[in-house]
Amino acid sequence: MKSAVYLSLLAVSAALALEGCDSNASLCQSRYQAGNYGDALKYCGKDHKNPASRYIEALIHMDKMIPDSSQEKGLKLMKELAAAGDHQALAKLARSYAAGSSGVPQNEDLALDYYRQDLAHKDPAVMLEFSALALAKNRPEEALPVLEELLRGGNMTARQQLAMYLVSKKDPTEKDYRRAIELLKPAAEGGDADAAHALGMIYRFQDAVRDPALAEKYFTMAAEKGNQLAADMMLTISREQYQDNNTPETRQKFRKWIRVNAEHGAHNAENLMGLDYLTGFIGSDIAIDEEEGLKWLIRSVDGENRNGMYYLAKYYLHRYHTPEYFRKAAILLREAALKGQIDAARDLGEYLVQGRISFSGSEEESRETREENRRLGYDYLDRASRAGDYKASERLGALLISGKYGQSDPERGVKILEKATWQGSRVAPCLLYEVYRDGMGSIQKNSKKAVAYLYTAVGSGNNRYNLKDELAVRCFSEAAIYLATLKETGKMGVSRDEDAALSLLNDACRVNENRACYRLGEHYLNAPEPDYSRAYGYFAKAAARGMPEAFNTLGNMSYEGKIPQEDGGNKSNVQAAMRFYARAAAKKYYRAMENMARLYEDGGMFREAYQWYAAAETCGSSSRKGESLLAKLSPEERSIAKQELGEFLKARGCTGEEPEPETVSMVSRTADAAPGSEMRLYDSKKGRQ
Repeated sequence: MKSAVYLSLLAVSAALALEGCDSNASLCQSRYQAGNYGDALKYCGKDHKNPASRYIEALIHMDKMIPDSSQEKGLKLMKELAAAGDHQALAKLARSYAAGSSGVPQNEDLALDYYRQDLAHKDPAVMLEFSALALAKNRPEEALPVLEELLRGGNMTARQQLAMYLVSKKDPTEKDYRRAIELLKPAAEGGDADAAHALGMIYRFQDAVRDPALAEKYFTMAAEKGNQLAADMMLTISREQYQDNNTPETRQKFRKWIRVNAEHGAHNAENLMGLDYLTGFIGSDIAIDEEEGLKWLIRSVDGENRNGMYYLAKYYLHRYHTPEYFRKAAILLREAALKGQIDAARDLGEYLVQGRISFSGSEEESRETREENRRLGYDYLDRASRAGDYKASERLGALLISGKYGQSDPERGVKILEKATWQGSRVAPCLLYEVYRDGMGSIQKNSKKAVAYLYTAVGSGNNRYNLKDELAVRCFSEAAIYLATLKETGKMGVSRDEDAALSLLNDACRVNENRACYRLGEHYLNAPEPDYSRAYGYFAKAAARGMPEAFNTLGNMSYEGKIPQEDGGNKSNVQAAMRFYARAAAKKYYRAMENMARLYEDGGMFREAYQWYAAAETCGSSSRKGESLLAKLSPEERSIAKQELGEFLKARGCTGEEPEPETVSMVSRTADAAPGSEMRLYDSKKGRQ
């Protein structure tokens, strides 16, 4: 539009130059160009015979350039000029009606009519505007001849306009990507950033000609010419390449395009830049620089970027454990949540409900303030849940069922968990199984529903080998073990199926569930035809995850010669057995302590056996064999054994300060889980935290 106005003014200047002797025309032009529209109007009004002067007069009135402007008068003058075929007036009226500006209502049909009348003047700008509007009004039969005429004259913008029309047709069979590419390539190769960006879009998104390499080539060309949309696409492409194949090359490219976009003020890129410097989330081959990271993160927050707000809040919570920063974090999370950042809404809700942060910034808060924070927390969790965040639904449902933190509404909690299940939660079915299996609050036991949700929990584990969501993995493994047990026992109306039980235990074992691995080991160890090799493999997996029972069983297998040897034979290995027993005993497993004692007793080392039996008794063993061994010692050895016992028990026994861990329900575990995943920061002095 601006270029058309300039062309009009040039025409005005030319007309006035031809009438240099006309002082009114000259003064009309000079005053107009100087921005003195009142004086210009005075002189233009005295020059009724000059079309250029009349156009300026009409323009001043239509665009209300002075307080006394009369748009009605301006429109009348402009229409008189247009009726006489004046190019400037026709173009002005066409543009005004197309946009609904300069005192006229929007009327695209009337705009097209004025454009048609003006086409005879062969103004490229008018021709392009006409074709664009005609195409928008679905009149290609009028637009295409005009575009083709412009093409013959070498107009690059016409090439782009025609190309975009060819790929935007509603009927897929009418799309012509190949001609569009032919039209755009000369402009793109000639340095036209918009044409290069258009080519990139075609090669990336149109299946008929899809070519990722060419898409990247043209996006890069456009971005390097300053096209911000292309730079943003390169950020997306480089992110995908990095996520598909994390290598030094893909990390370097990803960081390059983050920086390009960040330096152009793209706030989400500023957020990514800040996170990378703070956490090294792209890769450890970057020097952690908290000052630089905060600079970029704060820039993104200043740009109202909701993700930047979220991560700056998480940074404050991780870095500073003071009421002041808890308040700052709460405010940032609230702002991000209000902008639709669902993670922020969920985390803020969890933090407030659990009393971890506050808006007050005070260490001492009244009971009313704590209750108000908790109420707000439930509101934010509900907001995130309603927005479709199944993690918020999991947490809110578990909180309402457990009754922890002030609100108890099991019926509503169940409904929310049911919603979370169809939202895609892998935790909710597990929780619902537990609720109906045990009955919680006002929810009665219901074996049929419990089993149905148990199957759902197992079936929803399609992505169960992704270990990032600990609760989801835990729920799946719990569900798999429960269902395996039911299939082994045939309880709760589940048909017995040993093969299915083994398959479920295998799945649970593969997600680091040591109990499942241990049960598989027991299956192969105690089978009518034992498979010691497979049993050993499963016990070893459970042991590798710290399970004392597995270490103890491996000790038994070593002692009994049931661990296959490299030479293919099986023979007792007392030293290996002792090593395994010692690992289990270190975890206060009294059966392993008893086994250690027996090995020492068999070897005639009665003092050591006495001490291990005593340690086992402190950890729960009912055996009292230790005292009987003292009779086998000399008075001097007996005295030494008793003197050493205190230190031995202190190092290896159970002091009574380490109670047996309670079995925590998944509902309680979910209700009490720490909000979100805290940012992993790196300290240059300490290394990775």
